[in-house]
Amino acid sequence: MKTLPESSPKINLLLLIVFICCLSCSEDDDAFRSITEIPEVVLKESTVDTIIYALVENEKIPIYLSIPQECNNENYPAIVVMHGSDGMWTNHDPETGKMSGQNSEWREIFDDNCIIGAFVDSYSGRGVSTRTGKWTTAPDNFKISSQFIRPKDAYAALEVLKKLKFSDDTNVVRSKDVGLLGFSDGASAVASTLYDTDSTPINWEWTQDFDGKEYNSSSGVLPPISKPNSGFAGGVFYYGGSSGYNYWGAYPCGDYALEGNIYRPYAPMLYQIPENGYLSENTLCLVELLKDKGAPVELNIYEGVGHGFDFDDNYQSSVARMNALKWFKNTLNINE
Repeated sequence: MKTLPESSPKINLLLLIVFICCLSCSEDDDAFRSITEIPEVVLKESTVDTIIYALVENEKIPIYLSIPQECNNENYPAIVVMHGSDGMWTNHDPETGKMSGQNSEWREIFDDNCIIGAFVDSYSGRGVSTRTGKWTTAPDNFKISSQFIRPKDAYAALEVLKKLKFSDDTNVVRSKDVGLLGFSDGASAVASTLYDTDSTPINWEWTQDFDGKEYNSSSGVLPPISKPNSGFAGGVFYYGGSSGYNYWGAYPCGDYALEGNIYRPYAPMLYQIPENGYLSENTLCLVELLKDKGAPVELNIYEGVGHGFDFDDNYQSSVARMNALKWFKNTLNINE
């Protein structure tokens, strides 16, 4: 039995630079060759929460690893968390190493259920605090795109988790039991990460529309990262948008959506959608499209709340978290 002993709540800063260079989107083997060369990370008995850094296309991306204590497991499930537009850190300051309230609360949920968390900061390493102003539109948005940039961060975290070792050289994380969790823009990143690139039509051109102007590959729009041979087990999507600036083709609520929208996930997804969310309509339309296509998706709608309800101390947030945890336990083979 592997026991991660109870420790003080301080953060043990493991300043490990994990090289994940140039994640190509053209060939699966090329896309993940450099990821598989990540050095092993050994968890010592003194290891508590740890921040490591992944170099994703020359950008240093912080990954906050939350390590549950007093869990008698041979190995562990894990969840990669993608933050929303407000970023991951308290007061938007990564130097403190302290995550914002929502992320800290999910860290506690993971601890209570013996789940290792990997909280990915897609912003600070790229010189961004929040997804506001110029970062919401092209071409600046391309630097933090939830469609073709942030999925690379998610896969970097996945490979880091696969490389975690106990001191006896056994794996800490069950590689087939790693899930994704995302909020708002991070939820859109979850969906993009789980996109089944094998389903992309031949000669498909990747474009996006901002303020009535179309951008293509010559403008900075990239194709999605190729589906890996061993990816995520599934993902939970909280109140994100699903049009992707028309990245996936036809608008999900449009007349030609069934034929013209190509989005389809390779793994199960749970959609957690607020009744009054400003992004809810297009996501609800997409969920119906995916159900019509036979994709493995589930939907929960929460009445009386709007966008960002997971931040709020309300009944709907508590129910949604219980639903998400139940779904993860089933998907990640977590025994009670």
